[in-house]
Amino acid sequence: MYDFREHIAPPAWDYAAPEEEAEHFFARKTVEFKGLITEREWTNGWSGYIGRHVDRAEARQWLKTMMQQGELAAVEVEGLQERWFVLCTDVSILSTLEAGGIPAPWRPLTTTTDDEVVFLAPLDIVSTRGRASWLFDFEYLWEVYKPAAKRRWGYYTLPILYGDRLVARLDPKLDRTTTTLVINGFWPEVYAPLESPVFAAALARGLVRFAEFLDARCVNIEVLEPVTLRAQVREQISGLL
Repeated sequence: MYDFREHIAPPAWDYAAPEEEAEHFFARKTVEFKGLITEREWTNGWSGYIGRHVDRAEARQWLKTMMQQGELAAVEVEGLQERWFVLCTDVSILSTLEAGGIPAPWRPLTTTTDDEVVFLAPLDIVSTRGRASWLFDFEYLWEVYKPAAKRRWGYYTLPILYGDRLVARLDPKLDRTTTTLVINGFWPEVYAPLESPVFAAALARGLVRFAEFLDARCVNIEVLEPVTLRAQVREQISGLL
């Protein structure tokens, strides 16, 4: 769907920003997008946004200025030597996490990831570009552009978040002729609690929410293993969908 910009954007935002203002906007967005970022990552990301080369001296001056203006804060990550940067507005969130709490903006509106698994989109910043490996010790590849014969998992495989870990991968497909969400593949990690009824219930809730999002009327889970997991998930789905 398309419309004229002036019909959508508020007048206060419907203007061509001066170069300096635009660069500052993207300087902040580069940090905000990842939440926690190193100087090197920030330099590369900002350079990509503004479309020009940024050398180390310019990058450091920008970061220094943003810290002086109270926009950025430098933090240390245990076990890593590089300095990391966050928005000052996120410092309180990190402090709450460090103390073992859950920041108010992060509290779920309905279920938690212990109650209901979440299927992460392929380009989600949590799992893409190698982040899944060093954050979760979880191997993930988006294989949508690979020839079918070269795919290890599937066309649109999604990482499965359960609690605070990525526990499996799932390759879904919507059969539009039968309005069925078909699970073509399911690849759990060795630590996935496949025998747990609690996990089965959480997986079922995630599948039902996904099916409802796609307007699917039923879910085909015949590939799920072990058999006990498949039976428990099927029972849960029948009572939810």
